[in-house]
Amino acid sequence: MSLPTKIAIIGEGVVGCSTALQILQNIPNSQITILSDRPFAKTCSAGPAGLFRIDEVENREYGRTTFKWFENLYKTRKGDETGVKLLSGHIQSDSKERLEQQQAAYGDIVYNFRFLEEREIQGMFVEPSKYCIHYTAFASEGNKYVPFLKKSILETGKAEFKHQEVESLDQVADSNYDIIVNCAGLNGGKLAGDDDTVYPIRGVVLAVDAPWHKHFMYRDFSTFTIPKEDVVILGSVKQDNRWDLEITDEDRKDILTRYIKLHPGMRDPKIVSEWSALRPGRKSIRVELQEKRSSSGKNYTVIHHYGHASNGFTLGWGTSAKVVELIKNAINKSKI
Repeated sequence: MSLPTKIAIIGEGVVGCSTALQILQNIPNSQITILSDRPFAKTCSAGPAGLFRIDEVENREYGRTTFKWFENLYKTRKGDETGVKLLSGHIQSDSKERLEQQQAAYGDIVYNFRFLEEREIQGMFVEPSKYCIHYTAFASEGNKYVPFLKKSILETGKAEFKHQEVESLDQVADSNYDIIVNCAGLNGGKLAGDDDTVYPIRGVVLAVDAPWHKHFMYRDFSTFTIPKEDVVILGSVKQDNRWDLEITDEDRKDILTRYIKLHPGMRDPKIVSEWSALRPGRKSIRVELQEKRSSSGKNYTVIHHYGHASNGFTLGWGTSAKVVELIKNAINKSKI
């Protein structure tokens, strides 16, 4: 394989854009095309508040890499440009084991992680859960952070964004790309052709007007509020293997009933907007290199990079660093 100056990335969400920018930062001779089949506003990355939180302990080092990136952005760039800010808050649960799992996953990565004392729990919360953790971490608003990544990519002068329906990896390879990075999210397994384990996790959030609410608050991991710059995100539903995006009165009632029980001071909120999306669920994130040959005889390398579920903003920069490592190894191998 010749020096891979032309690289195609499928997907312009947070994972695709993180991958593109890291390639441009670390592989100087690369020329990248980012392919997408829908406007950014229609992607899963457009709406999240992006609070740093790791679901699975095995992904903690990916999260650590992302956290260091956010630290740098927070210290050197304006938050209204990057969408990155510091937030403090709490997660309640009746399961101490679930909160200890959170501690194991990211307790030594974020700031100020600790279990609250009984006095604090009783003082702050209505009908509280038995246990509660506090921590401070970064949040990266999807509607600001991903456009920031895209702007940074374009400023290099070595990348372009292109609207294109991608039906197969061979189709992209035959357009004269030597390396393809499959960041297609929910469609990642279908494009890979060897993975039927990716499934949708339907999510719904309400954006409410509550400028006084400055901390994130969770009950377990589906009832929460997370402040954004102009609104507070209130959620959510997490429904596996459900494909529809229409937000129903049942969804609204479910979310509001659960959260207002947790925090009665949020009753009768002014709903500014609503958003639903399908998160790309998978048992584990796939970051894997394959050598392939298209039906027309074109040899190419594909790196699969998908399956982040609801942790795309927390883990995407870290997994993208792994993708860069795989690309560098492929380049070095081609020189032997």
